[in-house]
Amino acid sequence: MRSRSFRTRIVLWSVLVSGAVLLTFGMVAWWSLQRDRISALDESISTFGFRHATRASANADVERMALSMVENFGEERAATRFFAFVTSQGKVLHLSPGWPASIDPLSFEPSPVLLDPQPSVPRPPPRDDREESGRRARPVYTPLFFSVGQKDDTFRIGVFANAEVRLLVGADLRELSGEVDALSRAFLLALPGALLLIGGGAWWIARGALRSINALGEGMQQVSARSLGTRLETGRADREFAAIVAQYNSMLERLERSFHQATRFSADASHELKTPVAVMRGTLERALLESGDDSGAQAVYSELLEQLDRQKAILEGLLLLSRADAGQLKLSSEPVDLSAKLNLWLEDAGYLAEERDITIRSEIDSGLQVRGDVGLLQQVAHNLFSNAVRHNVDGGEIVCRLHAGGDFLILDISNTGPQISESEREQIFARFQRGSAAQGTGSGLGLSLVREIVTAHGGTIALQSEDGKTIFRVILPKISPV
Repeated sequence: MRSRSFRTRIVLWSVLVSGAVLLTFGMVAWWSLQRDRISALDESISTFGFRHATRASANADVERMALSMVENFGEERAATRFFAFVTSQGKVLHLSPGWPASIDPLSFEPSPVLLDPQPSVPRPPPRDDREESGRRARPVYTPLFFSVGQKDDTFRIGVFANAEVRLLVGADLRELSGEVDALSRAFLLALPGALLLIGGGAWWIARGALRSINALGEGMQQVSARSLGTRLETGRADREFAAIVAQYNSMLERLERSFHQATRFSADASHELKTPVAVMRGTLERALLESGDDSGAQAVYSELLEQLDRQKAILEGLLLLSRADAGQLKLSSEPVDLSAKLNLWLEDAGYLAEERDITIRSEIDSGLQVRGDVGLLQQVAHNLFSNAVRHNVDGGEIVCRLHAGGDFLILDISNTGPQISESEREQIFARFQRGSAAQGTGSGLGLSLVREIVTAHGGTIALQSEDGKTIFRVILPKISPV
């Protein structure tokens, strides 16, 4: 399963949540602004409508009303305003020049409820005494407002009525829509930049928050049996991350204590058992000499000596592994002519291969040198050759190749034995691990020892399969001959 980036998820969720919040805020703000603008428009229309509806009659002065519209709304906005007079019987008395032809003024019914309280509007100055006597306030009904859409245009119509006439006052909403749309465009243009800033901020915050986790991950990568004493510093980490680091350090302390106890036990046990093994070997050798011509006793003593040798090899291997685990594997550092040594060690391997009629073939370039411990390198070669014989077939073949590759020497030891499965390859270097196709009585420590010795010499070892052969490849740093 493909892993996901926690930091990326934080940024994505921050951007998504913030984007949703901003869009919701924008929609609410747009709706509130639209409503407020409509309310302000209705209020301005009401001021004009109440002013004239309280005194309007069938013979109202429409010219004076048109001038009043300019006074009330201003000359620029008056151009987008219009009005109409309709009698209570449904007769159109007047339509201002700006009245939309597509809107029927008779389609707007007034409210049947009188406004309570009645509006308080300033009384206009009379032009003569006759007008003064004829102008009296008339009760008006509750105004009604309608939004009417006609093709690409939308209009707001207010209906103000008294007992005699209905005054319809309208406004073109394109003016309001233009203002709201301009603000909407500005918001939408600013939204990507805001989300980019939010994403960058989330990335920066996540980077700082995860700094302790990254340090913990780097510390985990560096942990090995030789560095269990290393502890992570909490530094300026937040409280939550500092607690995780503290728990990690506590875990390392417990592991170090347990590991040292196990290593000490392995080393002490291996060391203490060497003495009784040596005593047992001496006793068996003496008994073998004293057995005379008793072939049965000689066979038993010889088998016991063979098992003691095997036990001694296991103890020495455990002791070496415990030293390697504790970082106390001491190497002598001297130039070793690996080409010459391999030729000698192959002769010893030939005795092991003769019993099973296995052919050993070598392709060793001359003069190749490494720096290291010749005794431990011999143990590497012996274990690999023994492994190649043990896991081979009767009449099979072992090929030893040594050549230079850049600054390294490459040693390949292959055999024609049964192939090792992929699952076993991953565990083949584990301690006391023996493949399912193993033959003989190997201890299961040989390849573990080989890996530890090769690693101590700054090299690597890997298991490969090629052309039906099992190949152990050892890569060691090369030195130039003096």
